[in-house]
Amino acid sequence: MKKVRYKMGKLGKHLFMKKYSRISDLLPDTMAATRSNLNHMLRTYNALYLKPDEGTGGRGIYKISRTENGFVLRGGTTSRNYATADALYDSLQQLINRDKYIVQQGIEMLKHNGRSFDIRVMVQKNRSGQLVTTGIIGRLGRANKIVTNYHSGGTPLPISKLLQSHLSGADLANYIRKIETLGREASSILAISYTNKRAFGVDIAIDTKMKPWILEINTGPDMSIFNALKDKTMYKRILRYAKF
Repeated sequence: MKKVRYKMGKLGKHLFMKKYSRISDLLPDTMAATRSNLNHMLRTYNALYLKPDEGTGGRGIYKISRTENGFVLRGGTTSRNYATADALYDSLQQLINRDKYIVQQGIEMLKHNGRSFDIRVMVQKNRSGQLVTTGIIGRLGRANKIVTNYHSGGTPLPISKLLQSHLSGADLANYIRKIETLGREASSILAISYTNKRAFGVDIAIDTKMKPWILEINTGPDMSIFNALKDKTMYKRILRYAKF
């Protein structure tokens, strides 16, 4: 059987992974950002994210939240209010059509000191071609910013520090192992399509009920974020695996 290779944006990756039942319920609802899809998602969820289908580094991302008087659109540190979903879409239509956007279910993310954070799991192939989790790091968002990305001002921190106000002892250690395993599992599914990729960066959010959500998998992950940690053990391991 011939191996299949795809070049997919966020939506393509989502639709591919959604076919696999072992992770499908951990994927936030994601659709192309058409007017009808946006209206449907606004009726279904209290918060949404608009993301460029092929964007990286947290650039061009917007958050939409429902308010008593309509909707608020936030991008960077600015916000605008709209009375209706149509008015909201009309203001975004040119941007959406130009850059091909997706709309994604907003996750009520776990917080540390009142600030949202997510997790990047680095998964790489070893000499034998087997996928191994080589790093895990937390990204703490800046106050009043809607993204946690390192290059958008997010602070890289050990995941144990971000989770310690929610879990402790064996529960904390077991949960971190669970996230590491989830990152490897999700990467193994995407690797069915991306057969030539040797590294995957899995972005995982944890909601207020401690459920992990696979937000996105980057097939060209930035490794420099791990160098921001004081302990360089993970970064050195990642660099070593990058040579295989």
